[in-house]
Amino acid sequence: MTDRVHFIPVGFDFHRLIYPISKGDLEADRVVLLDADADDVDSAASELSGKMVQRLSESFELIDVDVRHNQIEYDELYNYEELYPLAYDHIWTELQAGNEVYVNISSMPRTVAFAFATAADSIIAEKDAEYRNRVHTYYVAPDDYLVLDMLEAIDNQIEFLQTLEDIRMPERLHELRDIRSKVDRVGVTEGVRELEDGKMYVEFPASPGRELQDFEKSILEFLYREGAMESTSQLAEQLAADIGEEYNDSFRSRVQYNASNLDERGYIDRVEKGNRHETSLSTMGMMWVKTHRD
Repeated sequence: MTDRVHFIPVGFDFHRLIYPISKGDLEADRVVLLDADADDVDSAASELSGKMVQRLSESFELIDVDVRHNQIEYDELYNYEELYPLAYDHIWTELQAGNEVYVNISSMPRTVAFAFATAADSIIAEKDAEYRNRVHTYYVAPDDYLVLDMLEAIDNQIEFLQTLEDIRMPERLHELRDIRSKVDRVGVTEGVRELEDGKMYVEFPASPGRELQDFEKSILEFLYREGAMESTSQLAEQLAADIGEEYNDSFRSRVQYNASNLDERGYIDRVEKGNRHETSLSTMGMMWVKTHRD
């Protein structure tokens, strides 16, 4: 029997995550709620997300939809090299079981939503045509943004407090005016979180394809296990030993040719250093290995 399975990253939304199923024309036998494991993170954001997960779980159960809850380690929340293989494995496992997969990308965490959307697209592109009609990615637009109502409430409160004569009012007025001023200046978010290696962004590389020759696969898998190689010669020599082939000029030329092709297609990075090329897996190459290992 085919199950209709929805993967739903959960942030601060409720209606957009349940209404398409409870009141719309999307059907579901099972939903998988995905959020960050933020037990050690004391913040209003993690508390609100936790409340949404609980309310969604209870509400889906009321309409006889099976609910599963998968948490992602908070430290991995912006590690796309880990999120993409996780998403790919979840979706591919359901498809192999004969199920139909839906991915709701309406809410946060954005990195999780994008990882599932990219993985879904990648599977459609690289697998047989039979999967094209069994994988669906969808977005639900909000009817209203509560942040606008919150701003209006702040404006009304400022206007009200200005009419009162109370020694406590200046402090409260300053707090509200400061928040309102920040929103006017920078929007509804502030600052940029510094991620790994000092980066201020998460890159979403193109979906890795599957049309690779066996020798190309051997190079990628070897680089994944052994790490960066200082030169093409080192890559060829160690790869030959690894796969049990003779290392000679012909084998080295073969490695150089295939490494160059993999570089052009984005699977590896080759950095010129003097008269040699340091070779390592790119993010896309890493994603390919993690999603196509036997």
